[in-house]
Amino acid sequence: MDEWKQIKIEGIAKIEKCVGEFEISEYYISPWQTFKIKVYESQSGMYTGVSNLQIKDGDGDFSVFVGNGKTISDALEKTIQCFFERTSRKPKEEWNMEDFKSSDPYDF
Repeated sequence: MDEWKQIKIEGIAKIEKCVGEFEISEYYISPWQTFKIKVYESQSGMYTGVSNLQIKDGDGDFSVFVGNGKTISDALEKTIQCFFERTSRKPKEEWNMEDFKSSDPYDF
């Protein structure tokens, strides 16, 4: 079942397996009220959550929310916490549509 973790190919930096996709409903900050988080398992057995929702930082650049953990649930929870940590820098009523964008569905 985990044979993929043993694959080593010259020129390939890493292989990750998507082990979960979650839809998150949030009512107060994000303009679409829902976003997705995918959780990936690495060959070392660690998990990383990545959101399709991107937020503009103080420099005007957009980036996704990321959370790492030892389990799928841990990575999911830490990714959601990252969303709230990054959006806590200003009051929820000050966030607007221009502060967010969604990853292209092809990229997510």
